[in-house]
Amino acid sequence: MAQKKRQQRKPKTEIQRSEERFQRFVDRRNEYNSEARMLRDERDAIHDQRGKVMQKILAMRDEMKAHSQAKQRSMQSRNKLRDQARKLIAAKQARRKDGKGGKGLHDTVEALMSEIMASERRLETTEMTIAKERALLERLSILRRSLGEQQSSLEEQKHLHAEVGELDQSIDERFSEADQHHLEVVRLAKLNSKLYDKMTELMKEAAHLSGESDKKHQEFVDVRKRADHQHERAMEMLDQLRTHRNVAREEQQARWKVVRDRRKEVKEALYDDKKLAAAADDAIRELMSGGKISL
Repeated sequence: MAQKKRQQRKPKTEIQRSEERFQRFVDRRNEYNSEARMLRDERDAIHDQRGKVMQKILAMRDEMKAHSQAKQRSMQSRNKLRDQARKLIAAKQARRKDGKGGKGLHDTVEALMSEIMASERRLETTEMTIAKERALLERLSILRRSLGEQQSSLEEQKHLHAEVGELDQSIDERFSEADQHHLEVVRLAKLNSKLYDKMTELMKEAAHLSGESDKKHQEFVDVRKRADHQHERAMEMLDQLRTHRNVAREEQQARWKVVRDRRKEVKEALYDDKKLAAAADDAIRELMSGGKISL
């Protein structure tokens, strides 16, 4: 019975088939658009993730730049202090060179003082001729002048030794401060090395995310192309469907026009006596000839 009903089912019209094809294209387009939206969201999520990684990279880069600037300042200070220390060492060596023989100069002063004292005692305690006394006085004058010169030189030597001691302290202070700056240079260099390693790993991660984002974008573009193709097919089918509907409407209007015209003719015939008489005669002749009467 069911098979008989299926056999008796009316075939689909061209409009129905066009509507079904149009709906299939629309459904496929919507499916592709849904998939494209999902791929777009995944792509955007990956892009946002990459953006966060790049923010970390830029922050590390700024931190490394600040460290490099601080390291450069410490290096300049360290090198300046070392140069100052080297100049002080050179000055110290010059002072020492000038101060050599200080001990011998001290002995010379003592020897001159002893000789002067002995000569003075001799003048006081020894009888001598006027010529010898005059000669001894001249000798004392020479010794005293020489003692003054040697004592002046000895004072200069003492001052030089004091300056050398001060130079030693200044040299030590500058080298100590330079060492502190050097330690800061090393510390900042190590920090930048660690930051560089971290930044390198983040750069790899960012590159990987860029690749994944590009893949998702390409998948998105491909699916959108398929959705656009289905949309174009749907629009083409919609144009065909409209054409079929217009044709069907025109055919229906034509059929209705035939019916209206026929009704009009029948109505006119029903109220026309001549046509009624002619129709009656035609019917009688048809009946007499054994035919069927068509009303």
